[in-house]
Amino acid sequence: MKNRPAVIIRYSEIAVKGPLTRRRMEDLLSHHIARVIEKYELKGTLSKTPGRIILWDPRDPYEAAEKISYVFGVKSTSPAAAYTLYSLEEIVNVGKSLFYDKVAGKTFRVTARRTGTHEFTSKDVERALGAALFREGETKVDLTNPEYIVYVEIRGNTVFYYDKIIHGPGGLPVGSEEPVLVLFSGGFDSTATAWYIMRRGATPGLIYYDLGVEEAKENAVIIAEKLAEIWTHGWDLRLYIADMTPVVERLAETIRPEYRTLIIRRLMLEHASGFAETRGYEALATGDNIGQVASQTIRNLRLIGGGIRLPVIRPVSGHDKDEIMKLIAKIGLYSYVNAQIEPCRIRVNPVPRASPKIYKEELEKAYRVIGDAPGDVIKIKEEYRFKG
Repeated sequence: MKNRPAVIIRYSEIAVKGPLTRRRMEDLLSHHIARVIEKYELKGTLSKTPGRIILWDPRDPYEAAEKISYVFGVKSTSPAAAYTLYSLEEIVNVGKSLFYDKVAGKTFRVTARRTGTHEFTSKDVERALGAALFREGETKVDLTNPEYIVYVEIRGNTVFYYDKIIHGPGGLPVGSEEPVLVLFSGGFDSTATAWYIMRRGATPGLIYYDLGVEEAKENAVIIAEKLAEIWTHGWDLRLYIADMTPVVERLAETIRPEYRTLIIRRLMLEHASGFAETRGYEALATGDNIGQVASQTIRNLRLIGGGIRLPVIRPVSGHDKDEIMKLIAKIGLYSYVNAQIEPCRIRVNPVPRASPKIYKEELEKAYRVIGDAPGDVIKIKEEYRFKG
């Protein structure tokens, strides 16, 4: 009955896919997990079992479980002790030896689950082990809000014992969807957008439109690098820096002040769409948040995005600012994103609900000044590749 250290790796959404898609996503998820193991020298061997991926014999199960919890597609992880056992009596005896001292003086609960054919049920395990751990006058079973939870997971004749569940991001493994180009400023909304795009399985590229504020550009590079450092495993994150200053300078005296932001944002989308198609991205994503600022009212979003060739995804459009800031803190980027400065050089607030007629006239003015192909004026001046 030798203890074998392990990490249980759970996924959820992948499990409901069809057989071929599920197998492809499990393989992709395993690839990303293997990259984390290599990156942090966690050691061990991966195996797959229905609904689970198991890392056997890691150097440190707790460190491994923590690091692997940053892989998209992972619902949760648990560092565990695994035993080969055949009877309810053996399961209870091992569980008592592992947890008897740990539950002392605490309210506790035993939670068991199993797969396979056994002469006992999960409830039998919970009742029997709970009774073995109970100390008269010292412990108390609390099924609702216990101080300590003993977990037992039985898969055939392999029994995993653990007391910790580390939650991961969930979602789908990166690379299971087509690539998406994210319009990225390094602010809260666009950083959250990039993270959500990854969570849905798409490999993102980031494009930053430089308006001539050097500090803002440098901060954006740092934030992209940190995003990659924490959250990319098994793939590389690319950041493109596009020089937007020629367009801003040429349009400064041409476009009505209250329409400049809308026109500039439209030209960014047009450029991003054309650039994305040359690099193999199949959609755009923006940090637009409905009604948060004047340029992001429904009316203005319709005008800015109308007729763009690629679909435009807006993952944070229904979130409020507090939710977005909490997410950025949760994913480990708050101090970096909070230090970002406003890169916009356009000091006049945009009209909250633009006139379609005036907007069209102002856009036609812009085309007369820069031509009808923004890519001829907006050039990629830097490109970064952050290794995952």
